[in-house]
Amino acid sequence: MATLADAKAFCRVDHDDDDATLTAMLAAASDHLESIDVDTSSSPVPPAVEHAILMLTAFFYDHREDTDAKPEGVVDRLISPYREVNL
Repeated sequence: MATLADAKAFCRVDHDDDDATLTAMLAAASDHLESIDVDTSSSPVPPAVEHAILMLTAFFYDHREDTDAKPEGVVDRLISPYREVNL
């Protein structure tokens, strides 16, 4: 699972002021993927899913005040093989 240190490196954050914010955004990114049937709790988390979590975290961090921003389709392409199929 992506850690705070991973998120800080991915977002290029070199201070501790936003640790709580990034921690909350990591949880939100993971929760979002879980809500669309992507298993983020497997061990180990597949690299594409971990990267999707980091990309969503960075998106949330960069657009935390822009309520109209939407993440692009790259995340969807990363996670599509890991979504559960419900018939």
